[in-house]
Amino acid sequence: MLKIKTLSFAAGTLLASALFLPALAAELKLAPEQVKPRYRASAKLEKEGIRLITRTAEWDSGALITPPAGKKFDFSKARFLAVDVENLSPDRQMRLTMHISSGGRDKASSSHVDLPLRSVNTGIGLNPGEKRTMRLYLPHASLFAAPKDGRNLRAPLDTAAINGIEFKLQWPFEAEGEILVDCRLSNLRLEGEPETDRAVAAAKNYFPFIDDYGQYRHTEWKEKIHTDSDLVANRKKELAELDATQPPAEWDRFGGWKNGPALKATGNFRTEKYQGKWFFVDPDGHLFWSIGLDVSRTHTDATPGRRHPHWFTRAVPADGMLPFTHWNLQKKYGKTDYDRDFYETLVKRYRAWGINTIGNWSSPAFMELGKVPYVLSLGDFVKDFPRFRGSKVKFYDVFDPEFEVKMTSILRDRAATNSDIRKSLTDPMCIGYFIDNELQFNNIFDGVMKSPADQPAKREFVRGLEAKYKTVDALNKAWNSSFADWNAVAKNHNFMKAKEFRNDQQDFLKRFADRYFSLCRKGIKSAAPQRLYLGCRFVGFRQNDIFWRAAAEHCDVISVNSYSYSLANIVTENFHDKPVLIGEFHFGTYDRGMFSASLCPVYDQNERATAYTRYLQGLLVNPAIVGAHWFQFRDQPLTGRWDGEGYQLGFVDVADTPYPELTRAAREFGENMYRYRMNGKLVNGMK
Repeated sequence: MLKIKTLSFAAGTLLASALFLPALAAELKLAPEQVKPRYRASAKLEKEGIRLITRTAEWDSGALITPPAGKKFDFSKARFLAVDVENLSPDRQMRLTMHISSGGRDKASSSHVDLPLRSVNTGIGLNPGEKRTMRLYLPHASLFAAPKDGRNLRAPLDTAAINGIEFKLQWPFEAEGEILVDCRLSNLRLEGEPETDRAVAAAKNYFPFIDDYGQYRHTEWKEKIHTDSDLVANRKKELAELDATQPPAEWDRFGGWKNGPALKATGNFRTEKYQGKWFFVDPDGHLFWSIGLDVSRTHTDATPGRRHPHWFTRAVPADGMLPFTHWNLQKKYGKTDYDRDFYETLVKRYRAWGINTIGNWSSPAFMELGKVPYVLSLGDFVKDFPRFRGSKVKFYDVFDPEFEVKMTSILRDRAATNSDIRKSLTDPMCIGYFIDNELQFNNIFDGVMKSPADQPAKREFVRGLEAKYKTVDALNKAWNSSFADWNAVAKNHNFMKAKEFRNDQQDFLKRFADRYFSLCRKGIKSAAPQRLYLGCRFVGFRQNDIFWRAAAEHCDVISVNSYSYSLANIVTENFHDKPVLIGEFHFGTYDRGMFSASLCPVYDQNERATAYTRYLQGLLVNPAIVGAHWFQFRDQPLTGRWDGEGYQLGFVDVADTPYPELTRAAREFGENMYRYRMNGKLVNGMK
């Protein structure tokens, strides 16, 4: 096995073979006028391919490949759109996404796919000097458009009428100015033939399309479950493999670096900067980099079936819900009460897979075994805490006196009614607590302005204005406004155009952010001063610096959920010298019968394993990052969970079958992450 210190892994794990593809491989011949740079990017067709350089990650930056004048691209005879991507940077990891669309832009189109515009994408993360193939699976409408009343989350395209091919950096977060992408795109081509075996043309053949195990009926794959005995055999085989697999040799009992430096042992998790890089430190005083799995539970998200009983091969129960994973686990373990067996197996899985942290929203029964460190959430967005009354902004009114009372006692109150939270107060396996998830920080002031005059936050805003301007006349002069009195200011819902209004907005947001994070911190530390406050799980990195500063002031660890193919180029200065934990990331694909890949699609399981490794390698070289948690342990249901998400994003599928490519990559990463964290750097390519 090649070691991570050279940024190289076992080739069998990471290099996807093209041998499975049918014969078709037709390179797209482009003319120079078809290659168009977009917003602050340079894109030029050269002899070796397209040279793309961009200094910004904004949505419209990158390159657009257009069809010949007056035509559309016809990809209807292929399985993949593929391109070789070479990172020409000698020292920067890069990310790139490829997008295609049909419909929408041509109202006279004969497309048989409903307008408006439909699009799909894929992406890639590359180390300096690395060259790899990016493939986009083509969702032909002829194969994936289900009969009436069928369920299709795959966004099929009219692949005979593709508008264009775009290359860009989806979900921008990087700072502008430096070269973020310097790459060569070559051999843009169509590969393979459509999987015509997926086509189910007639409704009488389509329904039912979900089998007894919650799987898609009309596709086969190697690991697919066909009988109850398959489940039993899988468990027996996996248990033998797990029992023969030791945890990574360099790990201590917590998953920290046993053979690394010995720091002060406090009996609790803490953070420390060691040789210029942030780490968790485990209770025994060893450096700890947290790699975790969110939603580690026996089963979640049962499939509703009352409205569509004809979708399923088995009868829909009286309550209308089909908990396929629960049924599968009953058969797999041969008992109805299988929870403890499942979680004891999951401990073995974690160790074998190189996972050392139970991630957010996981089962207390798993934590109670006392074998794996864990994090806990005290609430995603607490419904009974006071909010803005004039809008639906996802945030609290932190100036409402009731908010202070409830937030500063949140951990104490949770512990009083929840034995698992109560145990965590003294459990050395508890790393710390999150409060909230993906709040709308950048919309806070909109919530304030749309609120009524008596909203506590609105009153606080006006009090600040009174203290600064003394009179309404002075305010009107600064804002170029015409308010009659302070009551009129409080009733105002409109943003002013004056610069001084924006300055007053920023001043208020500073007070607001400081109050939010300080009260959250107090809510944890007043009940458990030894536990870490892990922050609010920001959604992405595009927050006003006011919020980063406040988080850095009051959080022990700043937490961010970010779906991308690389985070190597995040701006560390934004964190104001505080450690950062990535709360969510993942990659998914369309195989094993799933309708929707994930927020970061790739083309097969080997590429999924590669994407996992590249993403985490990029994090390890960033001195602020102290860990990353994958969302989530298991695939979501085929037809979607409660909010419609139905992604192929798990370490295991609906039948509790692990994805071996991903688990092997995770194990190799876990074995080598500590030495690479201390000594590794991004190097050219793979050896």
